[in-house]
Amino acid sequence: MLLRIHIQNYAIIDELELSFSKNLTVITGETGAGKSIAMEALSLVLGERADTNVLFDKSKKCAVEAEFDSVKTDLKSFFETNDLDEEATLTLRREISPAGKSRAFINDTPVNLPVMKQLGDLLVDMHQQHESQEISTTQFQLSLLDSLAKQEQAVKKYRSDFTDYQKKMQELLRLKEQHLRETQELDYLHFQLNELSAATLKNDEQETLEMELQQLEHAEEIQRTLAGAIIGLKDSDPSVVSQLKSVISSLNALRRFYPEAEELLKRLESARIELNDIAGELEKQQEQINMNPTRLEEVQNRLDLIFRLQKKHRTNDVASLIGIENALQKRIDGISIQTEHIEELEQETSTRIRQLVETARELSAARIKQMPKVVQTINSMLKDVGMIHAQIKIDHHRLDENQPGANGLDEFDFLFASNKGSTFHEIRKVASGGELSRLMLCFKSLIASSTALPTLIFDEIDAGISGETAVKVSAILKQLASRHQVICITHLPQLAAKGDTHYFVYKETHGGRTRTRVRSLTQDEKVKTIAQMISGEKVTPAALESARELLN
Repeated sequence: MLLRIHIQNYAIIDELELSFSKNLTVITGETGAGKSIAMEALSLVLGERADTNVLFDKSKKCAVEAEFDSVKTDLKSFFETNDLDEEATLTLRREISPAGKSRAFINDTPVNLPVMKQLGDLLVDMHQQHESQEISTTQFQLSLLDSLAKQEQAVKKYRSDFTDYQKKMQELLRLKEQHLRETQELDYLHFQLNELSAATLKNDEQETLEMELQQLEHAEEIQRTLAGAIIGLKDSDPSVVSQLKSVISSLNALRRFYPEAEELLKRLESARIELNDIAGELEKQQEQINMNPTRLEEVQNRLDLIFRLQKKHRTNDVASLIGIENALQKRIDGISIQTEHIEELEQETSTRIRQLVETARELSAARIKQMPKVVQTINSMLKDVGMIHAQIKIDHHRLDENQPGANGLDEFDFLFASNKGSTFHEIRKVASGGELSRLMLCFKSLIASSTALPTLIFDEIDAGISGETAVKVSAILKQLASRHQVICITHLPQLAAKGDTHYFVYKETHGGRTRTRVRSLTQDEKVKTIAQMISGEKVTPAALESARELLN
């Protein structure tokens, strides 16, 4: 329940504070005095957007603060979800700086605007005159039926589950498209992998083969050179080794009288032994060097294969080719794994759609069950608000059960005929402004009977009516206020007389500026104000008498 609102520096309001009855508060006043401005300011703390155009004084900030008694409203889930402290008295505050910066607070805790709007929607249902067209929207019509069926939470969960299902379906479609593209490439990937696998590549293989190729291509030259070295070392006459032996023999004769020869002999003997070993190694290597055309062809073919693969895959070493081979294997394995994931997703989405269809059927059955009640109740209320021959009916269209939508399996059309014998059409196409207002009042009254929403605000819901109809509309609003807090901006004396609290809005000019002022009326002031609403500025005795009768 809204307890009070304090407004600073908003539109033509420099400062204003209002307190509200727990039942019916009416707001009347001069045309253009700003009756709706206070409610527009309230919409700021309910999460609506604003800009610096709302500032009364462009050099100062605008501040709007509303205080609610939240004891009768179940807000526990909201506070837990948003990590806020729940208190019996709830304060919502909004500030707009001259620079256009907006700040929002719930119980002095800063929050973002969507959080404030979420809370505002739980606290207040504000209806403004232009919103009567809302009756024709699918969302309003479904919400009305769901509210009467007391399945708002079930609908909320269904929509959440439907959104999750759509995300899963989008993921599934994306994976299928990707898988199709990859599957089309799979044969080529297998071809590339098989080609590399068949090559049985080994690291450093290329360098070894290139060296072997060099030896095979120059085998004759190598053999000839090795043979010459062997001859020079030991087979020629004289050979290097035989000449070294002769030198050793000569020096050996000096050992008895030339001690320095001993060390030289050792070194020469070592050289002889080393040259003999070298000659032996040359002979072994000469034996291993073969002119083998078959092997030469094999090596050339192997290197040609490696070069071809390197050119194809745009690399210049065998290690990179092996890396490409491993990557191809992983990609092929990944396509196989993705197939399994797709199958799992298909099973999951299939299960989800079955559950959605089952839930949608239950929601639909509950909605359809409410249709006769809505038609009967609204048609009866239309008579009460002076629309004697007006009627509504509801057309129901069932969607394909295998393809439920975000709202389930239903499409409803609320149709309206204002006169006896008239053809039923969509409400927005045939209802006048006054008819729309009264229709909205009927619908709001019906919804209010099954909702926990504590505060209902109507801005000129009584537009386009007068006389006996105004009396009936006022009675409906008064009855509504017995169960809910109702705040009404009105021009009807019949409705103004029903108010438990009556605020009068007027303009005051001071220092060259016009400001909105509001005062709470005493009983005598109510009589005079209502009389003015009946007869105009000049109050007649008859108008005063009529005002007293309305107040009794």
